[in-house]
Amino acid sequence: MKLRITMAALTLLLLATTAQAGWVLHQETPGGPSTMLVQDNKVRAGVGLGGMIYDLKNETATMLNPDRQVYWSGNPQQLGQQMNQALEARMEQALKQAPPEQRDQMRTMMKQRMGQGGMGQGQGKAMAPPAAQVEVKDTGQSAKIAGYNSTKYQVYVDGKLRQEMWVAQVPGFKKEMDMGKMMKLAHSMRAGAGGQGLGWRRSEAVQKLISQGMPMKIVEYGHGGPMTVMTMTSVEKKNLPASTFQPPAGWNKVDFTQMMR
Repeated sequence: MKLRITMAALTLLLLATTAQAGWVLHQETPGGPSTMLVQDNKVRAGVGLGGMIYDLKNETATMLNPDRQVYWSGNPQQLGQQMNQALEARMEQALKQAPPEQRDQMRTMMKQRMGQGGMGQGQGKAMAPPAAQVEVKDTGQSAKIAGYNSTKYQVYVDGKLRQEMWVAQVPGFKKEMDMGKMMKLAHSMRAGAGGQGLGWRRSEAVQKLISQGMPMKIVEYGHGGPMTVMTMTSVEKKNLPASTFQPPAGWNKVDFTQMMR
């Protein structure tokens, strides 16, 4: 009887532990309130049924369009390929309006502007800038944000203050979300979409900083002065169903061209 009671108690304890695996992070951003859902290295960010879903284990992202109830899902390489296909399709459509004898010349010029080097060989891409010198400084200051004691750090890029980040130690959070993998995937998705990626934010110094805990507040310093890009308003530990990190049932999967229509 005692053994049965002990086993039952252990089972309930394990179930209770499993049921408190996820996190609901409420944030204030320049665009308004936003929510991030985190569990088992899967992340959903956005408002309502829209936004993005990141699978950090499989290095994939899913874009959600609630207005048309469609979604796109893939890895950074697939995003880059489908974006190039979409751009080429638009280009060919535009070239139909040009005189036939000028189309080849215009096609070459347009591909160079798109950064595809004529035939996608990279001839038109600008040379990568030299790596920036990034330094993270512990200010020794702290503040309580969303109920957690947070330490303020400053990030200097080539000697200039570019970012302030408050980081808190939140027990159990790092197990559910690998911030290094999150930054890597976000960087790859931006680069795959034709952007410059995350630049200095992917530096070893910044990676080490974000691996220390949960970012609670981020202030960016640019030409327009300081701007708070994220402030955590509340942190809730909560079990999240698997469907949280899947497109809603009944939605159609489309390619990137259809997604952008």
